[in-house]
Amino acid sequence: YCETRERLPSGATSSSAQGRAQCKRQQCTIDRRGFRQELDSWRHKLIHCVGFESILDGLFGPELVEDLQLFKGKNL
Repeated sequence: YCETRERLPSGATSSSAQGRAQCKRQQCTIDRRGFRQELDSWRHKLIHCVGFESILDGLFGPELVEDLQLFKGKNL
């Protein structure tokens, strides 16, 4: 949340597009970019820690892992 935006009184809601628009300040843009890069970094770290095959197994079931074993010609 950008500190430079006007805050609404408690209980008030804004349905205007201006209330939902992202802040255009350079510092806010830099902060958003850094946050996205950090999330991307964590995503890559998670894939390496957990293992890609484990993630696929959780998403698609053991049949896919068995197919990958046949393709690789070895156990995972």
